Amino acid sequence: MSEANGPTRRGAVRASSRDLSQLLRIVGKPRWATPVLLALGFLSSLAETLGITLILLFLYLVSDRITEAGGGLQGRALGLAVAWFGSPTRLAVAILLLILARGALALVYSLISSSIGERISERVRNLIHQQYLRVAFGSIQQHEQSQLMEVLGTESWLVAQSYGAVTRLIINSCSIFVFAVFLLMISWKILLIAALGSVAISAILRIFSRPARDLGHQVKKIHQSLGEHMLMTLQALRTIRAYGQEALHQRRFVQSSAAARNASLSMIRLSSWIGPTTEIGYLGMLGTIVLVSGWWHISFEVTLAAVALLYRLQPHTQEFESNLLFLAQMQPQLRSVLEMIRSEDKEYPSQGTIALRDLNASIVFDHVSFGYDPSTPVLTDLSLEIPAGVTTALIGASGAGKTTIVNLLLRLYEPTSGDIMIDGTRLAEIRRDDWLSKIAVTGQDVDLVEGTVTENIRMAKADATEEEIIAAARSAGVSAFVEGLPDRYDTWIGQEGLRFSGGQRQRIGLARAVLRDPDLLILDEAMNALDTALEDQVRRAIDRQLGNRTILLITHRIDTAREAANVIWIENGRVISQGPASLVVPQYQHRQHEVVRASEAESEGP
Repeated sequence: MSEANGPTRRGAVRASSRDLSQLLRIVGKPRWATPVLLALGFLSSLAETLGITLILLFLYLVSDRITEAGGGLQGRALGLAVAWFGSPTRLAVAILLLILARGALALVYSLISSSIGERISERVRNLIHQQYLRVAFGSIQQHEQSQLMEVLGTESWLVAQSYGAVTRLIINSCSIFVFAVFLLMISWKILLIAALGSVAISAILRIFSRPARDLGHQVKKIHQSLGEHMLMTLQALRTIRAYGQEALHQRRFVQSSAAARNASLSMIRLSSWIGPTTEIGYLGMLGTIVLVSGWWHISFEVTLAAVALLYRLQPHTQEFESNLLFLAQMQPQLRSVLEMIRSEDKEYPSQGTIALRDLNASIVFDHVSFGYDPSTPVLTDLSLEIPAGVTTALIGASGAGKTTIVNLLLRLYEPTSGDIMIDGTRLAEIRRDDWLSKIAVTGQDVDLVEGTVTENIRMAKADATEEEIIAAARSAGVSAFVEGLPDRYDTWIGQEGLRFSGGQRQRIGLARAVLRDPDLLILDEAMNALDTALEDQVRRAIDRQLGNRTILLITHRIDTAREAANVIWIENGRVISQGPASLVVPQYQHRQHEVVRASEAESEGP
């Protein structure tokens, strides 16, 4: 009784259905789910239609006007029904049973569809979260954090709702077909009027539904913008307040929030037209049927039955239109989820196949080149060696490529060319889990998470005992400020650890690294927030705890670099010098003095 409304929505619905079909293939769902839901929906519609028809027959029987039904298809059907039931009492019981059956079918449908929907939502969320953890780090970094949150936190739920909408669309179509068949049995003339009226209603609704897909894109962008403002406020709250920018950020948030409100209202207004338009259209259709029934000599009983059937058909038609509109609006969100879950177009880090028991060999960078952007290399033909069992200091100006070397060692990225070798084996061929289990890293940007001190330290070793955590904390100097707090190691550190000073956060990061008991310890400016005396104390404690491990020390402090057995000086992604501290440090200092003198001479002018 209804048709797809216009090329714009029709295309959006087709696109949504294709994307949803691909998503469900990836996510997986019980094979029996769709057939069972469709069967339940069809049986429910059939029970409803039969119930209405039997009510008509009941009215005929109790009014003793069964002979007025005529000798056509309707008359023969009613005659068979009367012969089957025999009495109004038995007919009333049948009607009651049909009503109960329809209610039971609707309940079973609701329970099964809810269970399947929640299972789909759970699976989608899990797959998206897994993608965030498994996809190459560089690929994830290309997405804005607000977009990642929107997909995982909001859009993942829409897959189940869209599946429910598609299922209901099919059930609505079945219901419309069943009602049409019964209308045909009653009167083909009335069916013709109903069909023409439905086409007219559909044409009117097409006017309101054309912008559905564009509105879906608009809502997606606005919600992502609102998410960006939320993240900025929460992540930069200290900075915003320190610079007195509260009013500015509140104004920006209010503007974004108003845009989200307007977009949501536009969607609501668009959907709101369906109900009144359908109801008014059906009211006009029913009035037309009553009006022409006299001209076409249609009996009162037939007209009453047709009106009853069309009245019950109207909610199915309205739901059909609402589901079409919903799918048209959801197309951008479904495409976003699909693009995030799809694996064939994504890069994943190599997991490696060669086992690694102990890391007791030198680490060699063999002509390694790398750039976060292919057009801007960060490392160029870099070759260096990090000897096993000693401390190597990596020095150089900011932007020289030191942190990039750490990122490559952590296998967050892979070299563009060249190889990183471990005892003659390419790092990419070593099992990734084996390699990372031998490494601990901490730095000036300590990645602390919302939680307690204990939970942050335990990230290095999930099964660590309380005694092990306390021992690591004391080695890193954490106990000096934590054990005096009311909740001690259960103290909540706040977002990104901002309840603690920079030095205290660094010590928590160091405790995490010590707890790992690594073969390779990477200290990326890990003590630059500590005073010299505290740094010496922590360094001695770490030396006692870790013994003769391989340590890569990235530092700007020349005095710290002097204590290293091996020093590597890099500039602009290339090795300038490497060797004993007594050789490299004087060269580096001489170069620094030359840079300072040149800068002073330039500032003095001719």
